[in-house]
Amino acid sequence: MQTRRRVHSWSGGVLSGRVFQPLCKLLAILCLWSFGVWLTQVQTYSGMLTWHNDLARTGQNLHETVLTPTNVNAKTFGKAFSFPVDGKIFGQPLYVFNVAVAGKGTYNVIYVATENDSVYPFDADGVNTMPLWNDSFINPGKGVTPIPCKDTGAKVCPFASTIGITGTPVINRSSGTLYLVAATKENGKYVNRLHALDITSGSEKFGGPVQVKASVKGTGAGNNHGIVSFNPQHESQRPGLLLLNGVVYIGWASFAEVAPFHGWVLGYGATSLAQSAVFNSTPNGSDRGVWQSGAAPSVDAAANIYLITGNGTFDINKGGSDRGDTFLKFNARSE
Repeated sequence: MQTRRRVHSWSGGVLSGRVFQPLCKLLAILCLWSFGVWLTQVQTYSGMLTWHNDLARTGQNLHETVLTPTNVNAKTFGKAFSFPVDGKIFGQPLYVFNVAVAGKGTYNVIYVATENDSVYPFDADGVNTMPLWNDSFINPGKGVTPIPCKDTGAKVCPFASTIGITGTPVINRSSGTLYLVAATKENGKYVNRLHALDITSGSEKFGGPVQVKASVKGTGAGNNHGIVSFNPQHESQRPGLLLLNGVVYIGWASFAEVAPFHGWVLGYGATSLAQSAVFNSTPNGSDRGVWQSGAAPSVDAAANIYLITGNGTFDINKGGSDRGDTFLKFNARSE
């Protein structure tokens, strides 16, 4: 397959790969060297609030003062405990230090989201073995379930047999808010919703959740009278979420490349949850998902946003608007 790579900038709204193995199946496993080391370490580490720790997506903790190649070894480093959850986990668990959990006390907390549309906050030190609270966004008795993978048309399910929360959430520590996208099937209709949860209680904030809807003008796949609309039955929210300058950016691709689909990036105000940016990768073509193997978009020191699109229509070099197999740079907006 011919691959084209181009770099383009787009000022305004913002913002590919294959699925990797789930972080775990039915278990959220936390590997700690020892309680003594962990309790010392959390005093100097504020938390893992986003995919791979920072906006450059380096995964580094440059403030590490305790763990070293000497004391992290096969004899003392290993699984300390595990917690059961209700589905597969594809998004990276996040960590927040010193959270005052409503009615429970103060904890260091690991936040885990599952494909069964559940969110679990666990005591990262393993003392409290029960979830500190639990949110579920389904209600099977009223016809609200995760999306069955077979409904997407995929011959081989790229994730689990059901699709719920896939992309890594993002946390705003200053406001105590966790943002995530949950996919549901509701009495035959397919829905994506952006949730903003209080990290201390799981309560919805800022009038949320909000249903994800978007459309652009175009003649691309699945258009209706020249309008291409977001289709949650065929759009997979795989990339991690990005929080930048008061805007939450979210990307979508496909389920096993089942058409029609497009790459979408949408921006929502972090405190208003109002849609502030809309980008479609192939308004006059098809495919070109924003997938990135689950990676969240990256950001440079000047607050420019970077991402890569997958296979799809490419004609930007001829004055078109379709950007398949393309490395893109965006100018971020503020809420």
